[in-house]
Amino acid sequence: MEKKQARRESRILALETIFAYLAREEEVPLEEVFKHVLKNVLEKKEDDFAEKIVQTAVENLKKIKIIIRSLAQEFAFDKIAPINRAILILGIAEIKFLETPPIVVINEYIEIAKDFGEEKSAGFINGVLDNFRKNLGMDRGKGGKTD
Repeated sequence: MEKKQARRESRILALETIFAYLAREEEVPLEEVFKHVLKNVLEKKEDDFAEKIVQTAVENLKKIKIIIRSLAQEFAFDKIAPINRAILILGIAEIKFLETPPIVVINEYIEIAKDFGEEKSAGFINGVLDNFRKNLGMDRGKGGKTD
């Protein structure tokens, strides 16, 4: 399988895991949710990249929620569609904590939003993640800061 496609599948697994974890109000252990989605939804044995994204997102969830609230001030956090919240959490986790190049993250999650979100999800995801990138002073293609 091509690496780009494998990464897309990992991001979808991460999205399904975070979505389920948040839907259960963070009460079911993350590892349990991840294993359930991995085995029963995607019928896979393991996915290290997805696990890394999910772990990073959950470890930094409080910080990420604050970031989302600051970037989407016109929307109450709880009023953002749950799928969009999950996509934003993963996107911010990848850009800020895993240092994946912002352009890669933004493009990937826009495409995922088109498949899993609502009609306006892709534009919303693009706007919030691109604002996050700009606020960090990052170049669109690189993970490092620009002068």
